[in-house]
Amino acid sequence: MTAVNSDLMYRLLVQGVSDYAIYMLDPDGHVINWNAGAERAKGYQADEIIGKNFALFYSDEDRAVGLPQRALSIARQDSRFEAEGWRLRKNGSRFWTSVVIEAIRDQRGVLLGFAKITRDVTERRQQQLSLIEAKEMAEQYSVQMAGMSRFLDSVIANIPASVLVLDRATGEILLANQQAQLLFAQPRHDMVGRTPGQCLTSEIAAYIARQTSGDLSEAERVDSESLVQTSIGPRHLRSRVAIGSRPDEGGDYVLVITEDVTEELAAYAQIHHMAQHDGLTDLPNRAFFNARLEQAILDGEGSETGTAILCLDLDNFKNINDALGHAFGDKILLALGKRLKKSLREQDTLARLGGDEFAVVLPRVKRLDEARLAAQRLIDAVAPAFLIDGHSFSVGLSVGIAQATATEPASGEELMRYGDMALYEAKRNGRNRFEVFRPELEEASRHRRQMETELRRALHQGQLEMHYQPVIETDGRISGYEALMRWQHPVRGLVPPMEFIPIAEETGLIHEIGVRALNLACQEAVGWENNAVVAVNLSPVQFKCTDLVKVVALALADSGLDPARLELEITESVLLDNSDGNIRTLRALKHLGVAISLDDFGTGYSSLSYLRSFPFDRIKIDKSFVRDMGTSKEAMAIIRAITGLSSSLLIKTTAEGVETEAQFLQLKNEGCSHFQGFLFGRPEAAENMLQDASAPMNF
Repeated sequence: MTAVNSDLMYRLLVQGVSDYAIYMLDPDGHVINWNAGAERAKGYQADEIIGKNFALFYSDEDRAVGLPQRALSIARQDSRFEAEGWRLRKNGSRFWTSVVIEAIRDQRGVLLGFAKITRDVTERRQQQLSLIEAKEMAEQYSVQMAGMSRFLDSVIANIPASVLVLDRATGEILLANQQAQLLFAQPRHDMVGRTPGQCLTSEIAAYIARQTSGDLSEAERVDSESLVQTSIGPRHLRSRVAIGSRPDEGGDYVLVITEDVTEELAAYAQIHHMAQHDGLTDLPNRAFFNARLEQAILDGEGSETGTAILCLDLDNFKNINDALGHAFGDKILLALGKRLKKSLREQDTLARLGGDEFAVVLPRVKRLDEARLAAQRLIDAVAPAFLIDGHSFSVGLSVGIAQATATEPASGEELMRYGDMALYEAKRNGRNRFEVFRPELEEASRHRRQMETELRRALHQGQLEMHYQPVIETDGRISGYEALMRWQHPVRGLVPPMEFIPIAEETGLIHEIGVRALNLACQEAVGWENNAVVAVNLSPVQFKCTDLVKVVALALADSGLDPARLELEITESVLLDNSDGNIRTLRALKHLGVAISLDDFGTGYSSLSYLRSFPFDRIKIDKSFVRDMGTSKEAMAIIRAITGLSSSLLIKTTAEGVETEAQFLQLKNEGCSHFQGFLFGRPEAAENMLQDASAPMNF
């Protein structure tokens, strides 16, 4: 056979091998050729891999530590490299390989490249590992079965529980580990070879006797926890008992494994406590409160007593929280919880339901007056100022009362609903007071829910419209209009804002209503011939919307209204609630080119700091001062203070609620620059409103 044919057959033989990956590398490690076995093992076709460096078969970690280069270096130096390890297929999967790399040199010893033979031995490796594991298990089993003493030594070394092994027939202790010695026989006595009655106290011996007596035919018996006076004090113990046969055919034995579960039970009790108590105040939480409420109602059935609940809510707590931070607010809640608890009976349950909401279960209440007195005690307990971290703050408490009796039964859920209604009434009637649930409150609540539903429908059916009341200057000319939303109800007729705006604010509908008001006012004002300013009220709730500035900008852009003709009215509560964030929002609104006015100034928490913190364009004097200025020196003094302050700050002043010519003349004399009220016109729909700004009104 010629050498050529021999070489060809040799190459065909190599190329046809499918169980081994056989290929050549150049001196730098690049693949020169590729056989069928390499294609099968690694998943690459020849045209995909020839010319690539063989390092791509290694993982990133192996390449990072230079494993491919080290293999070639050893083969180059020693003519052969042999190893096993993980390699990567084309699809990213790993396989365990046996690798041989041999250096190929010519007759002069010059390195021509490397012959690399790789075999997938993953299955063999798994078999080896399984054999090793089986061998280890067999050796371990052999060690365990070497003898009872070695088995017991292993038990003693590895089980932290108390282990006793007793002869079933004689009761003799065959084995006692160190934990058993510590728990049962301190100071230590030799327990092995004796019965429990001979070497232990009577209480411990009786405990062990209870575990090993009775029916032991079950594979394992678990005893419930028992409190036992042990050698280290009273401990809660739990035992498991099993029967076995001695390997020396010496009869049966009883294995008693006793765990000290004192800490476990304490931890469980703590977890149970945490699940039923508030994390901040450690008062019962809503779940615990509901359980106590249902139990109190159940206990009161068939008796002459009833169950009352008090629903509590702090007044103006959010303002303190926002001003001084939640950490400060938490300290107030802690102090508050202690005050409230001291004002209640031992059988009463005070719970924190969340935030600044609390509730009280009053069981065995004979008369409603008992609940009233309890509510007043709580209000009085909260009244004194809280002195915390050098700050002195007072908060009020509103309370809603509801009671279930034999003649007027109610479930826990109903009582909570009634209490919430009464609490809502207490807040509506001025806060820092209590109200008792009355059936008409449920009707009022139903009315509010119905109005909310109808208000949502009104938004989608276009029942909300804008009415406009003129604002005049000192010469009687109209300078602008205040836009006031009205609800044209299909049944009730025209619904004033005081009836639906509070509900809109409670439910969050105010955001959608506010957008509607801005859009309508801007769109209608564009068509006014007198180019007057339109003033739109913003609710404090709208400032919770992060897109308020975008809403105003979009209303201006869609309508084409000159920003200088839009005035936004806010109340002082906007500055009380998250003042820093709201001041930033006001500055952004002002940057749009609109004017900002402060409505109802003097009626709330008025402070000169408001006027220093933001450049208002207008201050509006509340109509209550205008109404009383003829009879009240205080009202007149407030008006003069506001007009004097506005004059010095170059801020416009609008007196609201002007109804008589005498009021108009007196307010002009006091320095008011603008006026609004029935004397000049009532709020009217856009098509009916007075628009003649050129001719002054005659008075």
